[in-house]
Amino acid sequence: MSIAFFTNFTPFVSFNCRANLKSEPLKKRIVSFKKDRKSLKLGLSNDKNSESKPSSNINLLIQSNEDERDKMFDTILQELSAIQQNAPRKVAILGTRHFSYLHQQVVELLTYANLLVGNHVFTSGGAGNGTNAAVIRGALRAEKPDFLTVVLPQSLKKQPPDVREILEKVQNIVEMTENDDLSLDVASRLCNSEIIDRCDHLITFAFHDSDVVLDASKEAKALNKLVTLLYLD
Repeated sequence: MSIAFFTNFTPFVSFNCRANLKSEPLKKRIVSFKKDRKSLKLGLSNDKNSESKPSSNINLLIQSNEDERDKMFDTILQELSAIQQNAPRKVAILGTRHFSYLHQQVVELLTYANLLVGNHVFTSGGAGNGTNAAVIRGALRAEKPDFLTVVLPQSLKKQPPDVREILEKVQNIVEMTENDDLSLDVASRLCNSEIIDRCDHLITFAFHDSDVVLDASKEAKALNKLVTLLYLD
């Protein structure tokens, strides 16, 4: 799986952003994140069915994509470096409902870093293994409840059970109950517009067919917001 990065946010300080991370807790989080990556790879490699052809293909794919993943992480670290220089900001992080474990970890790290430097993060609801749920988990780990706002496209009761469980720990929740009679697609678009109005910088994770997320990115650009778009395919 490849990942492409597009942004209209250009003032990156340096490619080796590890040296620019001033916050010690953030450094520790990145180290922990890298360990998670290694354990994920080892876990797949040591699977009891690793001798089968499908598992071998998976392992080869992981190894062959190692360089691509490293580039992705460097890109994220560049974003973190820029975040520190421009804090505090109002940052919205939105994305697809279908997300791999690895990408969930990336989003949690990015969200954690935003809160750590004093940025207020906005996101929405959705699937428990999606982008927005990963944002919420990352924000909760930062232990700064005042710096997270979750805007739901409809009432809280319309969220999946696993997401409602996470949302019980969130202090600032905005329910757009007026959208309960609308389709989720329409309600999500209205919700994204509300979130865009509240933020200075929009970060989105999307596939090329993630129409709702891509439309949110276009809307934010039209409003002269800073937009960082990460493609997952």
